[in-house]
Amino acid sequence: MAKRILMVITPETTGDLRSAARSAAVVARASGGQVRMVLVRPIPPPRVDRYDRIVADSDAEMTRLAAVAEARMAALGAEFGNVPVESLVRFGRLGAELRIEAETFGADLIGPVASSRPGPRHQVRAWYLGFTLSAPVVPLPLAPDDAADRRRESVILPAFR
Repeated sequence: MAKRILMVITPETTGDLRSAARSAAVVARASGGQVRMVLVRPIPPPRVDRYDRIVADSDAEMTRLAAVAEARMAALGAEFGNVPVESLVRFGRLGAELRIEAETFGADLIGPVASSRPGPRHQVRAWYLGFTLSAPVVPLPLAPDDAADRRRESVILPAFR
């Protein structure tokens, strides 16, 4: 079983991350392992105003984006329960940053967060990452947007009518 799980979040990841966090926590709990959440973003360009004057350089933008990401990941902490979890923000190319992070963390499983219905883009990305990284890559799907509104009865009862 996987002892160390690297949960990868990218800027394209939209929606509620709680279901992916729960999936990673279940796997880690079953093996007695830990989870490291990593948000990987490209290096941002300097922020400019309408007169093309630099308002914030790349370092200031990275600091701002890292603070927003850390707050978002801290809110997910409750979803992991008693599983040890760390959170990091990295800036750079996805493959290069994950290679460094997987080696540093000693990841046994890498789980990029994918949409509720992973398409070809997610599958190709998982294949590429699995090809270039030493640990297996398994996409962690998000719950569909309407899953919170559905109750179990609303799915089962129509079958008995």
